[in-house]
Amino acid sequence: MSAKFQALAIAGFIALSAAYAEASEETVHSERLPAVDAVQSPPVRDIAPADAEQDRDQPHVVPLRKREPSPATSAPLSKPPQDPLAPMQRKVPLTPLGSPLISFEGLSGKNNETAFGSPSSPADVNGDVGPNHYVQMVNNLWRVFDKQTGQPLTAPLKLSALFKAGGVTGSCAKQDQGDPIVLYDPLADRWLLSQFNFDTAWNGNDKPPYHECVAISASADPTGVYYLYDFIMEKNRFNDYPKFGVWPDGYYLTVSQYGPNGGDFVGQALYVFDRAGMLAGQSAAANYHDFSDMYELSILLPADLDGPPPPAGTPNYVVGFNTNYYSGLPIPKLRVFEIYADFASTSPSVYERAESPLSLATFNAKICSNSAGNCIPQRGVGQKLDALTDRPLHRLQYRYFADSCPVDASLSACGTLTFNHSVNSGNSKTGVRWYIATINPSTDALRIAQQGTFGTTDNSRWMGSVALNKNGDLAAGYSISGPNVFPSIRYSGRLAGDTPNILTLGEGVLQNGTAPQTGGSERWGDYSMMAVDPVDDCTFWYTNQYYSTKSDGYNWYWKTRIGSFRLADNC
Repeated sequence: MSAKFQALAIAGFIALSAAYAEASEETVHSERLPAVDAVQSPPVRDIAPADAEQDRDQPHVVPLRKREPSPATSAPLSKPPQDPLAPMQRKVPLTPLGSPLISFEGLSGKNNETAFGSPSSPADVNGDVGPNHYVQMVNNLWRVFDKQTGQPLTAPLKLSALFKAGGVTGSCAKQDQGDPIVLYDPLADRWLLSQFNFDTAWNGNDKPPYHECVAISASADPTGVYYLYDFIMEKNRFNDYPKFGVWPDGYYLTVSQYGPNGGDFVGQALYVFDRAGMLAGQSAAANYHDFSDMYELSILLPADLDGPPPPAGTPNYVVGFNTNYYSGLPIPKLRVFEIYADFASTSPSVYERAESPLSLATFNAKICSNSAGNCIPQRGVGQKLDALTDRPLHRLQYRYFADSCPVDASLSACGTLTFNHSVNSGNSKTGVRWYIATINPSTDALRIAQQGTFGTTDNSRWMGSVALNKNGDLAAGYSISGPNVFPSIRYSGRLAGDTPNILTLGEGVLQNGTAPQTGGSERWGDYSMMAVDPVDDCTFWYTNQYYSTKSDGYNWYWKTRIGSFRLADNC
């Protein structure tokens, strides 16, 4: 086992190796939480699209909390590092990309106003694709589409309406607070829908208990029946920025924890839910792993499976950056953890990889001169947008290549971990830094096989999402904005045999924005999603947000676009 530390007891602490001399007191607290019973919903197609319980008289701002930087007076002065990969990328001539195979409108801020009485900010656009459907979620709605035609098969729906129709009476049936995630489970041909929830105190602060509301489809049909689960978060800690991953032995959830009633940051955490029980509509246990002693650890992402299952016994991989003590921004050190569900054991456990932290090519995560992080320019207005450079971005994709490893010529087979984050690509513009890590199935060795920075010095590219298909081709989708460019949706990529560490394909346009976001909001995102079609395991699907008129940008009436594309004709 390539472990760095072992679990000591069900409620005990797991001590990290002394490899971190400066962080030798780091620990992970792990425990088993009580099982949660399932409630069954009626078919989605029979549920009314809206109710009056949540009428809002003002726009709903979904919370996004960031670790407060230490006082600047105590920070050492140093020249920011230069990204060595961005200049390499800019020297390569790009092969033009074709138009999307299909492109259609998704949910919008106007849909929110119809359902709630006001729009929400930000959109938090994400979606996944199955054999016949595309399911999209935003703050604070979800909708099912026919993936062949782009036609909606349901009205815009509140997730709370699903819980309410199933007879749930708690917060999951009353509120739609935000941070939704939808994933297709390719091993079971099912769908997972989720969002966090909480009640609001008299002064507007959130108040405990905090909930993660999870719905699992009872069949392959996302318009059918769902099993509903209301998981209460541990220690009265707010579960900000929740991100799920599908794995054979469990559904893995990472969260950034904050104290109750608008409290301070208290660290990262991981929950592992009983996937087998949830797929059967039975009570589902959960394991809780608290990383709060690792203060200099960024937000985490769990591995989410695409393609064939991993080799039997493969753990889920969870990654995050080490961060700068003063700024809270990532530094080029990647922490990699292994987690098993262990629902039959009395001691859930976490292991840190022997190679962790992995050294990465130098990058500079500081783009903005202000602590709020809003510095991405837009055409025609002074309002800047949030670069959100303090975290890895959704998703951390896992893929197993059993017969060859198209992204690492030194291996005959490999597992891969693919993800991205936003960095300074030069001239204080934001670029997409992407990574492909490989795991050797024979030796269990893990290394960064490829990494690159896609960006220019005139426009910013950020809020990205990346994925590999079965051929090892990599697609990257992202937002782009600049002094002469309205925020728009574009994509790029590379073929498996192309020059390593470079996106060799030119930018495809999923949707050109024709207006900026104003209205006093700098929030953009806070994530998007690249998915791979499970039918051919080759076609990419991407969704993100844009604006079409200046008045829409002022009123947060964002629009979203959903589209598919291929990087080559060999699917």
